[in-house]
Amino acid sequence: MAIRIDADSHFFPRDDFGDLTQFLPGLSDKAIEMIIRDALLFSDPDARSVGFRAKAEAKQEEKPAPSGRQRPAGQGSLREPGLSDPEERARILPRTGFDMQVLIPHGIFGNPFGSPLSRSVDEGIRLTICRAYNNAAAAAQRKFPDNLIGTAVVPFGDVEESIKEAARAVNTLGLRAITINGNWMGKNYDSIELYPFWELIEKLDVPLYVHHNPFSCQIHDHVPSTYTLGWERLRRLHISNYLGFGFEYMVAMASLTLGGVLKEFPGLRFCFFEAGGTWLPWAMYTLDRTFRVEPQCARITSPPSEYIRRSCWVAVEPDEFCLPQAVAAIGSKNFIVGSDYPHSPSTYPNTAAGIENMAGLSTADKENMLGRNIAQVLKIS
Repeated sequence: MAIRIDADSHFFPRDDFGDLTQFLPGLSDKAIEMIIRDALLFSDPDARSVGFRAKAEAKQEEKPAPSGRQRPAGQGSLREPGLSDPEERARILPRTGFDMQVLIPHGIFGNPFGSPLSRSVDEGIRLTICRAYNNAAAAAQRKFPDNLIGTAVVPFGDVEESIKEAARAVNTLGLRAITINGNWMGKNYDSIELYPFWELIEKLDVPLYVHHNPFSCQIHDHVPSTYTLGWERLRRLHISNYLGFGFEYMVAMASLTLGGVLKEFPGLRFCFFEAGGTWLPWAMYTLDRTFRVEPQCARITSPPSEYIRRSCWVAVEPDEFCLPQAVAAIGSKNFIVGSDYPHSPSTYPNTAAGIENMAGLSTADKENMLGRNIAQVLKIS
């Protein structure tokens, strides 16, 4: 049986900022101390609970929530099994049906990219948060090399710092992929300013994990927490995640193919997450049709679908009812799967079982999606 890899599971590490003096040059010890203090606070999901506990009414014993479940302290983001503890994560892994999990940054660690509405974040804090996650992910990978695969995150808005941190993450820390946003600060991937970054990633020979970030759900309004195509019209009904991610990824594939990025950098490999996968045949068809109708607008000489087949993979969901039809249309070589643990749409711990039990897929198709494809992308033997 081929190795099984959960390609999308989230990790919220305990803080590990390391020595920042060489990575934040020109700053005084006091300035670095302040940056670390702010980064620690911003990456603490229970930070606000301190203020609430200070109020007299908050000092009363907590009552069970209406559902009967105990209310978590603060935001409760660290109560999911193994979310912050690599040892617990490795211990519970066998019950999920996977041999390995890829660790993707969670919470504040997963969104150092900015938003069209958010206040600007100090670049030192942004870089510090990225470095903290990368250090922790590398430590988890070193401790459990047969179970956990670490990815790195970079401050994608700053190309120069992203190049430095990507090189450190791969060459020094040994991380296996680089996580980026679905666009570059609201711009497309074929922006010429990104070419030095693409060149570096191709040399490092690691895949790019394209993992967009959700809007903050406030029921009456979904506040953009990252740059997303059409964000002005995606602020209700939670469609910012389920449709917004897919829109971004289709435009990303257009810019990578028609925009010429994958022609200039044929060694790049892109994996797209949390938008399902059955849109991929339609995207291939549409981009190929665009190329046939208006080839003068493209920077390529081959149909976009050829570049996508070679360089792009999409994470499917184990309950996508039309997945067998998508596989029948384009095959299973460009599909992977992830649990999205521990987010609300997560299919953990039944992700593998959903693919295993899906009618209309061959054994080879299931093995491709459950691990063989992503193992090849990550170059895991």
